[in-house]
Amino acid sequence: MEHDLIITNGDAAGELLRRSIAGAEILPWRDVLHDGPVPFTEDLDELSAIRADFLASRGWGTSEQLRNDFEARDRGLAVSEVFDRVALWFEHDLFDQLQLLQILDWFEAHPPEPGKLLLVQSSTFLGTLTPEDIPDFRASEQPVTDEQLSLAALAWAAFRSDTPEEWAELMHRTDDALPYLKPAVLRMLEELPDQRGLNRTERQMLQPLLTTPLNPPQMFALSQRQEEAMFMGDWSFWALLDGLAFGETPLVEGLENAFAGPDDATATQVYLQSTVELTEFGKAVLAAEEDRYAENTMDRWWGGTRLTDENLWRWNADSRSLIPPGVL
Repeated sequence: MEHDLIITNGDAAGELLRRSIAGAEILPWRDVLHDGPVPFTEDLDELSAIRADFLASRGWGTSEQLRNDFEARDRGLAVSEVFDRVALWFEHDLFDQLQLLQILDWFEAHPPEPGKLLLVQSSTFLGTLTPEDIPDFRASEQPVTDEQLSLAALAWAAFRSDTPEEWAELMHRTDDALPYLKPAVLRMLEELPDQRGLNRTERQMLQPLLTTPLNPPQMFALSQRQEEAMFMGDWSFWALLDGLAFGETPLVEGLENAFAGPDDATATQVYLQSTVELTEFGKAVLAAEEDRYAENTMDRWWGGTRLTDENLWRWNADSRSLIPPGVL
């Protein structure tokens, strides 16, 4: 029997594949690369340490625990050569596509034997499947091509660049070696602030509040329904909501505290049951009468680009074009 390694997005898909494919080793990638710093580094170890520290700052665990988890994950990738086959199972959404780019970039620098590296690109969320669905997906595994490796390496470098320009250039490519890449490129660009200082997720958060106050889970559910391919987890969503609520000039009010996570169950319950409303400034920003960042400080990572007051890249959704810092 062949000894397979299957690399996939996270624990839900990983557990399903573990139950469904006898003898396979499963490696969940477990990183929200659309959230936080993904800069150029000397090697994978350095980037993993940066990612672990960022996730620790978000309450996912201690820095030491998360660094250990990333080190174990990266060791699993490094020993992939001992397996007969390595299959990458990833979905169509932004969360998965960024993970896929990172992994394909690694294999582009560490080429496997021809035909050993396989890919399943799914338009279905893997965690929603049943064990009975897996054989059909297994039959769809295809060898990764040189074109796919080259495109992934190009895109991964673009994502980690210190400006979003190279990433935006991917919108103009006509090849379809990675068919879900271009929608993911666009969706990531939409997470840059617009002329009002709101990214797409933030607009989706705030727009329903013009009609009625909502609690955070209701805001999350309504935002998810507007996505062509859902990609954002609730913890990343709460971080964006906190940014709207606790800046120098808030756009929303009603939250008693920032999201506390599992270490403070009482504060988390209070947070999730809070009634969120727009402030007058929030209404003005939504109406394009104010720029959020005329009254608030920007300091957020977007891939390898650190967005600051002095380096505030924006995205014009109508023209699908970047707005460089200082143009507005």
